[in-house]
Amino acid sequence: MTIQIRALARDDIPAAFPLVHAAFPSMVLTEEAMLWRHDREQTDDDRRTLVAVDRSGAVVGFVRTRAHRREGEETSGITYLMSVDPAHRGTGVEDRLLEAAERGLVEAGAVTLRVAAADEAIQHGGPELRRVLEEHGYERSESDAILGLDLKDLPDLPPAPPGAELLSWADYEGDPRVLYDIDRITGEDEPGPVSGAPQNYADWYRDIWEHPLSDLDVSLVLLLDGTPVAITCYVSDGDTRLESSMTGTLREYRGRGLAGHAKAVALHRARDRGFARAFAGNNLVNDPMLAINRKLGYRPLGTEDLYVRPAG
Repeated sequence: MTIQIRALARDDIPAAFPLVHAAFPSMVLTEEAMLWRHDREQTDDDRRTLVAVDRSGAVVGFVRTRAHRREGEETSGITYLMSVDPAHRGTGVEDRLLEAAERGLVEAGAVTLRVAAADEAIQHGGPELRRVLEEHGYERSESDAILGLDLKDLPDLPPAPPGAELLSWADYEGDPRVLYDIDRITGEDEPGPVSGAPQNYADWYRDIWEHPLSDLDVSLVLLLDGTPVAITCYVSDGDTRLESSMTGTLREYRGRGLAGHAKAVALHRARDRGFARAFAGNNLVNDPMLAINRKLGYRPLGTEDLYVRPAG
């Protein structure tokens, strides 16, 4: 069977979306978001999406890559969202997608290569990808717990901390820079080798604020005595599913239950608006956030691991 690996074309997306959506049952994704990302990639040399197509032109595989650049650090590359049609798993499609992804990242200057792979419950075909990665010399590094919550099981809202006020991100539509500042600062403390918000406001506004999945009504900022000090933000499909993308509190305000309160209110708001399921990913060493999520009723669905090897 002849398989071609090439760049994703816009016309591929109606076929690629159901492939990726089925491969990642706990991920929030829409076809609109994939179209938006594709259009952005046309002017972003650090991001690429590849597909595997069979002789008939059917999309049977998908993967994304990104070169991560930060001042003062070596460039690294991440390969993620590996999705292969069930009939083609274990036939070498994973190897060919991986090798093409690696070539592109090395050309972009990456000196370290990272690939995300998960348990079968999180990524259908994930165990096969793990095998391929080990054969290609990758070693397991960071691990994230992937959590799920049925919103009908939410516990009652806790009392609000003294002096706390909550506003939606939508309330900052005229000037969301303060949200960017909190996201950037708190993101620097997130466990993991590649974490944090975009380094500059323009990229954050374009990549996060304007992202079609960003739910500005469910996402909240907590003000303490009038000062914005914590955020909890979400992406959603606008229908039944949402996913936590970041929750953080400025360092000097931690230990007061602010992030947990903001997250609880956001999830209650989501349930009131008709959402049924919520998902989150937490690094396994991020004990404070894991504790918050357990208290909110999240339960583990599986583990996603980051595999690493030097380029070359």
